[in-house]
Amino acid sequence: MTRRAALRRAVLAVAWLAAAVAIALGAAGIVAALDHLPGGSGRPELTWTADRAVAGDLDAASADLFALVDAVGVLGGQGRAGLAALVARDTAALDAAVAEGTSQLDAIDAAAATLRASLAAIPLRGPDRTARHSAATLARYDALVAALPAVAPLRPAWERFVAGVAPAAELTAHLLAHDTIAAGAIRAGGAGSYATAVARIAKAAAELDAARTIRDRLAAAVDVTTLDAWISRNAAYDTALSDLWNALRRSRGRVTDAVRTAAMAEQRAREQLPADARALVVILGDVARGGLNQAVIAIEEARGALLEASVAAAAGAAPPSPPPASPSAAPASPSPASTP
Repeated sequence: MTRRAALRRAVLAVAWLAAAVAIALGAAGIVAALDHLPGGSGRPELTWTADRAVAGDLDAASADLFALVDAVGVLGGQGRAGLAALVARDTAALDAAVAEGTSQLDAIDAAAATLRASLAAIPLRGPDRTARHSAATLARYDALVAALPAVAPLRPAWERFVAGVAPAAELTAHLLAHDTIAAGAIRAGGAGSYATAVARIAKAAAELDAARTIRDRLAAAVDVTTLDAWISRNAAYDTALSDLWNALRRSRGRVTDAVRTAAMAEQRAREQLPADARALVVILGDVARGGLNQAVIAIEEARGALLEASVAAAAGAAPPSPPPASPSAAPASPSPASTP
């Protein structure tokens, strides 16, 4: 064998080896292409048509979810307004917050029903959904579906709030009524109408008795230490005033030893009274911590879950135009050098 023949045989062997490698690589590419699912992240152009078909419905459902978030936000706002009115002893504002919040529950239920119906109409629940749609589209849909359970705790939370507000409102009403009636009794006593003053202070004392009844109901869930002190000090002062006016009535307005003794007792009791309404604010704050705050927090947590889901649903919106085909799917263009 000549040297040239040996070299030619070596070149042919290398060429056959290169051809075999090219054929093997081409076959592997065909198998990989055939085995590729349309829903994979590597071939978005294959799911674009199906994704666009449901994109408008997903956008509408996302808008429904945002409306639900707003409705829950209104409910949370009424809860916060109710707490503020309770501490401020604004009974009218408290009643208004409770009424508007209760009405808002119906708006929330309606918004949740609209979202539920929108999702039921979107065909993304079938067993082949991962083959037909992209992961981003499915993630949007799943985020919307996952938002709905956050609505369930809202009505029980609001009902707990209302149940807690009722005794708190009653307590506030009795304490404020006591102060109003007692002030009228003091004016009557200062004008010398001792019998009228004694009758009025007895009515004020009855308001404190009613407050004690509510205190007993709250004691299991609320720290009533400040409330007990408020009631007992005001009750002691009511008794001292009644004793003083009765002494003046018996003495026909003359200053006797009994009147002096009663006046000293009235002064000591008056010195034990709170200087202002700050103690009452503490009392109502204790009542709020007994369950009202937790109810409002539960509402805010539900709103946070809905808002998080709405952001996740909006994050995967489909692109407005189809993505370009991946390089592996595109046919190779002949280079200028290979053109005949």
